[in-house]
Amino acid sequence: MPDKPSKARTLNQYLDPYPYFGRLREAGRVVRIQTAFAGEGWLITRHEDAQRLAGDPRLSVDDRHAGPELRCRLAQFKFRFTDCLPETMVIMDPPEHTRLRRMVAREFTPRRVAALTPYIEETVRKLLAPLPPDETTDLVPVLAEPLPTMVICRLLGLSEQDAMHLRPFVSSLAELPVDPEAAARVEEARDAVWTYLAHMIEEKRRKPDEGLLSALISAHDDEDRLTDTELTSMAGVLFAGGAETTTQMIGSGLLLLLRHPEQLARLVDSPALVPSAVDELLRFESPVTLGLIRYAAEDITIADVTIPRGDLVFVGVASANHDPHRFPEPEHLDVARRDNPHLAFGHGPHYCLGAPLARLELQVVLSALLQHHPHMELGCRPEDVPWRPSALRGPVSLPVRLGPRVASAR
Repeated sequence: MPDKPSKARTLNQYLDPYPYFGRLREAGRVVRIQTAFAGEGWLITRHEDAQRLAGDPRLSVDDRHAGPELRCRLAQFKFRFTDCLPETMVIMDPPEHTRLRRMVAREFTPRRVAALTPYIEETVRKLLAPLPPDETTDLVPVLAEPLPTMVICRLLGLSEQDAMHLRPFVSSLAELPVDPEAAARVEEARDAVWTYLAHMIEEKRRKPDEGLLSALISAHDDEDRLTDTELTSMAGVLFAGGAETTTQMIGSGLLLLLRHPEQLARLVDSPALVPSAVDELLRFESPVTLGLIRYAAEDITIADVTIPRGDLVFVGVASANHDPHRFPEPEHLDVARRDNPHLAFGHGPHYCLGAPLARLELQVVLSALLQHHPHMELGCRPEDVPWRPSALRGPVSLPVRLGPRVASAR
């Protein structure tokens, strides 16, 4: 394959992008693609390469490594990630990333996540309880959207009123800046959320509690503490990532099961499969479709293709998760799949800190629906479900008939 194809491939926006990714994998381990807002870039198509390169220091998360032309394209929409997320580990390489992640990881512990289980279970029960069993209900606005926002606010030590105030901004944070208007909405949402969280940080300084936000305020590493900007940016990243990504996970995961009733029936009969089912849903329909955004800090050669320094690179999550070289029958949904090293949460130093919480939320949602609504079914044709045109893949709405409520699974 030549280093510079004469015409970049354009990312297909069909409802099912996976055949397109399959063609890209066949074309090569790394291919040139056309993005909606940043021009041409490179897509790493196969699992082995994606897993290895997700932690390769030659691929930077810091967009200061972007080349001049790429920086100009991003600037057209005022969408430099270093502007949107100043002083946060999401856009930092080691050693700065290592310092921040270590301090946050000391507080964002498995014990803190596990302690949220009763709250998540009760919240899911309250959200599902008033839904009519025999009518079609859209589970996105009544379950998939409110639950993650409420849970991440609870984790941070914020109230349900705070969650209601912040929720309208969440979807805009994940919008693609394909034009100046979209970029303006992203900027407006970011400013609103960051301003609100900065105010809450000041409130927690005066009156600390047991939430993660108070813990981060007091967190220290020897004599080092998080700066005010680091605190606000980290709170913003935790909120935006924990809310919007999990919303798409819930919507996509439920839709997958409803499209595969034989797999849904397996879970009803064998609830112990829920944990493996969650990972299989994440593999099959990751919220991050195109890939993890990186910038080539130096020339990188993969197979016979050289990615020039400064170019935009996507470590292809969806393509890697459907790679037949790694996953037997990747287009077959198997809720009992065991060997499942999917990349839905990334890999390497930037592996998602919130992965345990996201898994927990999806497990609780599935368990509740399987137990009390084992006969649920999709309320429209699968091809009529609309998908979000954003950086994160998920359904805009999910019409479902829950069916009769039962006390336990059959």
